[in-house]
Order: sequence, then C-alpha cells, then structure tokens
Amino acid sequence: MQCAVCLEMLYGDLAFDEKARRAAEHGFRGFEFWGWRDKNLPDLSRVLSETGSRITNFSGHRRGSPVSLEDQEVFLSDVVDAARTAVELRCPTLMILSNELGEGGRVVDAFPHLPAGEKHANMVHSLKRALDVIPREITAVVEPLNTALDHPGNYLSGMAEAVNIVTEVGDPRLQVLADFYHLEMMGEPTQEVISRHGASIGYVHIADVPGRHEPGTGTIDWKAALRALRDSGYDGTVGFEYEPAGNSDRSLEHIARLWKEALGTPVA
Repeated sequence: MQCAVCLEMLYGDLAFDEKARRAAEHGFRGFEFWGWRDKNLPDLSRVLSETGSRITNFSGHRRGSPVSLEDQEVFLSDVVDAARTAVELRCPTLMILSNELGEGGRVVDAFPHLPAGEKHANMVHSLKRALDVIPREITAVVEPLNTALDHPGNYLSGMAEAVNIVTEVGDPRLQVLADFYHLEMMGEPTQEVISRHGASIGYVHIADVPGRHEPGTGTIDWKAALRALRDSGYDGTVGFEYEPAGNSDRSLEHIARLWKEALGTPVA
C-alpha cells in the first residue's frame, strides 16, 4: 500500500506549495487535494519535482451533480477540465461525488423531487459518460459521504449503493473510494467494510471518529484497520484526509509512526 496525505486542512493558510514542502519534510511523498482551480500549479509542480513527490488524487469535479441529468453537462465539462489537469500533474485518480458541494461542504441541491431509483440510474449514466472523457490511464473513484453530520442531502452515503453503481457501470476504471470516516459516521464499521467490499475499493481515506481528526484522536483501532486492509489484498493508496486536532507537524509525525508500527514500512 502507498501512503498519501490530503493537504487541504493542514498548515492553516500557508501557500499550497509550502504545505507540500512541509509534509515532504516529514517523509511523505504522496499528496492529494480537493479542487485544482485555486492552486498555483506551476509552484506546486516545482515542489513535487524538488522533493520527489507526486499527486495521487484530487476532485474530478467541483461543479455539477451526476445524480441529476439536469446537471450533467456542467458535471461533464468540469470532469474534462479536471482530467486535463490530472494528465499534466501525472495524477492517476480522480474523485467523483454524487452531488455538488458548496461552502463548508453543503450539498448545493439534494434533488428531492427525484426518486432514489432515478438517482441511481442517473449516476450510472453520468459515470459512463464521464469515463468516455477521462483518459484510460486515469481511474475514477466514486465516494460515499455521510449525511448524518457533514453532508445532509447527499445521495450517495453508503458502501453498498456505491458498489452497486460501480458494478452496473461495469468498467474497471471505476472503483469506490472508501472513506472510513464517512462510512463509520453512517454506521458502517471499517473492518466490516474491508471484509465485505474490499474487492471494490480503489482508494481509501482515513480520519478518526468522531471529529475527523488524525488517527489516535477517536475510537478506531487504526493499526488493526491498516493491517486488515493490507491483508485483504488492497495495494492502492491510503490517503489521510483529516483536520489536525492541534499542530500539523505533530499530526504528521504521529501518522508516520502509526504507518511504520502497523505495516513495518515508512510512509515514503
């Protein structure tokens, strides 16, 4: 397995390229982020080159909701732009959500007039079209988000429905992003998700529950979870996407120790 950290919530208001440099000083070489349009990509690329780092994942769209055909052209246009940027950054993975998110992670439109079956069908249709415009070397991962606290109104909130959608699309370039924070918040235990759905997982996000802080601040046994994930045959990226409970440097030091103690390898 490979380790990455999401830089969005680390180091406060530092410039994004400086966030990457600071994380690289702690041994991390895989980085991810949300939207790309607010990043200085030339500066970021320079830091990546200087530190031998890489971008592992970012949002395939920040506009448009694939759960609604009304939004499909906006969604696909954003996917095209993101895919072009992913090629430039040599990023192998793009995240897809069911609903567009606004300020503070608010669901822009829950489309309450659409029945669940229609939303499911729209997701399948939209994802098939998205894969037509994403280069074949890039994998798309669809991510369930919790509706219990962070994203009320989001359609895709559980692992089973995500797996059903991916199965129906039937393209190996589409897999599920298992965010164990969101799934735990929806009552889906991490170990159970791994044992039931491991074969469908194409990317992993980790933050502790409750609070969405770094592992060790909540209730989950992350050493056991990382070992179970490895033993399941998962060989992809584990992205630590969390809000530090305190100092960003100390949180990264803690994650590096956790990874080493759980798996016996450094985070690089």
